[in-house]
Amino acid sequence: MMDTGPMQTRPASREAGLALLETLQVRNVVASARVADSLRLDDLAATIPGATLNRRCNRLVLRLTAPKAAALVFGSGKVVLTGLRAPGATVPALEAVLDVLRDAGAAVDGLVPAPTIVNLVASGTLGERVALHRLAISRNLDRVEFDPEQFPGLVYRSEGGGVALVFGTGSVIVTGTRSIDGARAVAAEVQAVVAAADALVGR
Repeated sequence: MMDTGPMQTRPASREAGLALLETLQVRNVVASARVADSLRLDDLAATIPGATLNRRCNRLVLRLTAPKAAALVFGSGKVVLTGLRAPGATVPALEAVLDVLRDAGAAVDGLVPAPTIVNLVASGTLGERVALHRLAISRNLDRVEFDPEQFPGLVYRSEGGGVALVFGTGSVIVTGTRSIDGARAVAAEVQAVVAAADALVGR
C-alpha cells in the first residue's frame, strides 16, 4: 500500500476523491474493558491451551477464532481486544474471552461493561495517484507532515481528531478515531483537502 515510486503524477481529481468514502473499509478495531480487579496470569497460562504469557509486560495473549481476534489479558484485570474487523464484534469477542477465563477458573466480575473502542483503523482509495509534494505545500504545515526520505506517505492530522496517511498511489489509511462515523469524517476532510489542492495548482 505504501508508494515508493516517483511522484511526477498529477493530483487526484474531485471525481476520484468521491471514491474514498465509497471504498472505506474497517481494517482493525481495538477495544478494552476491565473484567476483574486482578488476574493470576501464571495460573491462566498453565490452564488455557494456546495462551502465551509475556512476563515482562505482565500480559497473556489469547487467540480467538469466532470472532477472529487477539486478546491481551493483563494482570490488572484489563482486557484489550485487537484485530477485529467491525465495531459490532467487540461484545462477542469479549464474551468469548470471558468464557475462556471463567473456564480456566478466573474470578471474573459478574457485570462487565461493554468494551470501549479506543482506536479504529480504516482504509480506502481516492482512485487515482496523488502528487504528495503539491498536496503538502498547499496545506497548513501544522496539520501536515511529509518527509519522503523517512516515510513514503503524507501524514494529515484532521481538525476534528484522527489521522490520515495519504500515499502517492491514492491509498488512504485513517486511524485515531473511535467509530466508523469518525473515520468517515476524516476521509471526507481528506477528500476535500485533495480537491482544494487540485484547484490550487490550476487543474
